[in-house]
Amino acid sequence: MDRTLYFNEAKGMEVLRDGPSVWVKQEGKAGSRIPARFIGRVVIIGNVRLDAGVITLFADNNIPLIFMNKKGEEAAVTIPFNHRLSQHHEEQKIFLEKEKNIRAFKTWLFSKRRQQQINTLKKLLKAIADKMRQEGFREADYRNVINRYISGKEEQFKAVRPIIKNLIKEMVVESLINADLDPHAGIINRRHNFGFALDISFAIEPEVDLQCIQFLHALSDNTFMIKKVNTLTISNEGMRDIIQRFENKKRLMGETIETLIDDIFRLMRELRL
Repeated sequence: MDRTLYFNEAKGMEVLRDGPSVWVKQEGKAGSRIPARFIGRVVIIGNVRLDAGVITLFADNNIPLIFMNKKGEEAAVTIPFNHRLSQHHEEQKIFLEKEKNIRAFKTWLFSKRRQQQINTLKKLLKAIADKMRQEGFREADYRNVINRYISGKEEQFKAVRPIIKNLIKEMVVESLINADLDPHAGIINRRHNFGFALDISFAIEPEVDLQCIQFLHALSDNTFMIKKVNTLTISNEGMRDIIQRFENKKRLMGETIETLIDDIFRLMRELRL
């Protein structure tokens, strides 16, 4: 999987186009040149000076670009313009053709989500995961376990969760585009921008909970978060910690997403029979 390029707000940072590469300048540091062909996706966090030619370069190379504010909220997503529908757009319509097809997709999606929930619980406390897998569990049971782990740190959890959630969603968008699937053709999130990407992200959302909890456990001091009036935001140091943890797990997350996409094609074939 190609690398993710992160631009976190910093004094004097400027990103320019330099032919088929991006040139990153920052006060007091040597500039760096990064060829576009090595980039899989780009994440802009905060107020970063970006040359318009850079956006064109990313679009020309089929590179998704996400803009987030300092709170981790998604401001915008740009993907390459294509006047043609995705290659498998018509095939995806099968999920919405009949009520039984919608049910089949939802059953598959919730099954994959439960599998990811078990995987998350295993990494937190294997005994609970084994018990819940044997006895069965509801969404509320899973959330009760997660709430125990974030008790007393709910505000911090809410601050970091959108960042990780958006980072994973952009991995999903990239994979869907590469598979020639329509990222907007949602079934659960029907008629939403990036609806299908939101559907798939829902299945792997427990990974967001896990990375949030791991981040909270790393909060040994206050350097990772900044309190401004009634708002809690992630510091640059905290953002680096989130990104490092995310990058360390990116390969495994990418494999999970690709497996889900393989299952989608299998399900489309089965529903056509």
